[in-house]
Amino acid sequence: MPIIYDVEKDTLYQRGIEKGEKRGIEKGEKRGIEKGVVVCYEIGLSAEEIADKFDIDISKVLQIIEQRSNK
Repeated sequence: MPIIYDVEKDTLYQRGIEKGEKRGIEKGEKRGIEKGVVVCYEIGLSAEEIADKFDIDISKVLQIIEQRSNK
């Protein structure tokens, strides 16, 4: 007699899904900020203005801009 078990209702499975979603969101936010910084730089905003708009350190803004220009 076959045993039928719905894995998607399992608590461990659900916890794994939640962790995966959280990691994906964190990575997505990071990429989103990087993309936003680059776009703002390309339209002419200064690094100081970008840092202020995104509420991040200016050194991080300069690092993102430098990485993008090296690609």
